[in-house]
Amino acid sequence: MALLAAGSMAQTFRASDKPLESQGEATHKEVTHQHEASGNIVRCGTGVPGIEWDTDFNNLVEKYKASLASGKGSAANYTIAVIFHVIHNNEALGGATSYNLSQAQVNSQVTVLNNDYAGTNSDISQVPSAFVSVKANNCNIVFCMAQKDPLGNTLTEPGIDRINRNTKGWSAPPYSSTYVDATIKPNSIWDPTKYLNIWSCNLSGGLLGYATFPAASGNTGLSGPFGSATTDGVVLLGSALGNTGYQSIPAYNKGRSGTHEVGHWLGLRHIWGDGNCLTDYCADTPPAEASHFNCIPPGTPYHVNQCGAGQSPNGEMTMNYMDYTDDACMFMFSNDQRTRMQTTMANGTYRSPLTSNAVT
Repeated sequence: MALLAAGSMAQTFRASDKPLESQGEATHKEVTHQHEASGNIVRCGTGVPGIEWDTDFNNLVEKYKASLASGKGSAANYTIAVIFHVIHNNEALGGATSYNLSQAQVNSQVTVLNNDYAGTNSDISQVPSAFVSVKANNCNIVFCMAQKDPLGNTLTEPGIDRINRNTKGWSAPPYSSTYVDATIKPNSIWDPTKYLNIWSCNLSGGLLGYATFPAASGNTGLSGPFGSATTDGVVLLGSALGNTGYQSIPAYNKGRSGTHEVGHWLGLRHIWGDGNCLTDYCADTPPAEASHFNCIPPGTPYHVNQCGAGQSPNGEMTMNYMDYTDDACMFMFSNDQRTRMQTTMANGTYRSPLTSNAVT
């Protein structure tokens, strides 16, 4: 795919609950995505990096690929300690509609992440034959629940930091991303060089989640959706987290919102490049005209060559975790996406130290 850079802007796409055939061609226009239980849904609120970050990060990717080709480098295995900041409104623990999520629900998100990033998810067999040769069999990234807090104390519930917003004096939910970034994150984040911080809360506007992109070492001064010492991490709607417990949105109940947002945290772009037929900088993900919604059966190529003759002869990769399809219809990363993740873990300011921490 051509190296075309998207401008720096937040992307919050919606789609219609009408059958796919009635929507016509996928476009960049915002339409309404209705679900009976929840109203309008915004799949992802992660911002778009600018051309400076794209250029610098792509240079790092090429260096990583060159080291592999020369035999001087190899794929590394990474283990990342995760802390879930469960923000609740003095609700009962694990209630049927409570954002004070049960330990089982939080644990289920880590299980989903590990299966999806290892390529051991139960639905990996649905990858179309045309894409089997490029699917990532293992991204070599393992997620585990943090065992200790920043002071070295053993956590009563591994990987969970429960926060009653009332005791913090925070506003009542639901929360905008602006409030989360300005108030909640700085007052609850744990050292991002030791933990992947994931905030679980009641988000406003139908937003399912968003993430910070990795700032590369030596390249921390760029403006854009990059993590800092007070903001780095992932934010998820609690009722779309994991695959058990409080699940309020039927189409997003398998933990893939977490998989998608952690993908951004690891440096992945949306497969359509955040514009019509733009690039995600992965040669093995076919050009996509725009984001896809709903559930697209993988058996028949969808949107063949919509970006030009020969661009996507096997259709667009709607089942990729970095698209916007329903949870049940996304089930793969590609090899080039794996390469970008490995590059992030080797170079990211708040990524490369994560394997040398003592919080697990």
